[in-house]
Amino acid sequence: MPKVAINRFDVHYQQLGQGADVVMLHGLFASLAFWYFSVMPGLSERFRVTAYDQRGHGYTDIPNAGYTSSDMADDLHALLDQLQIERAHLVGHSFGGAVALYYTLIHP
Repeated sequence: MPKVAINRFDVHYQQLGQGADVVMLHGLFASLAFWYFSVMPGLSERFRVTAYDQRGHGYTDIPNAGYTSSDMADDLHALLDQLQIERAHLVGHSFGGAVALYYTLIHP
């Protein structure tokens, strides 16, 4: 179960495949399993796909605060830095889409 330390807590993630990067962001009350067992296997045939548990979800730590799309966009930025992903296609479901949108606004 790979984890990286970002913004003072540990984030669980999974990667499959090779190629251009695709990062999957789940919605509220979900986890990376939302993508891992359905979409990731097919996408991993052409891309390196990364899915992660956003703060307070799945196997990622549960901080006391910081659950805004802005905070989670900062988490995404730190995760991409840690994993040395310079450029990625972002795919978000529900609140994950809001996080992806906010991220693209502050890190075009």
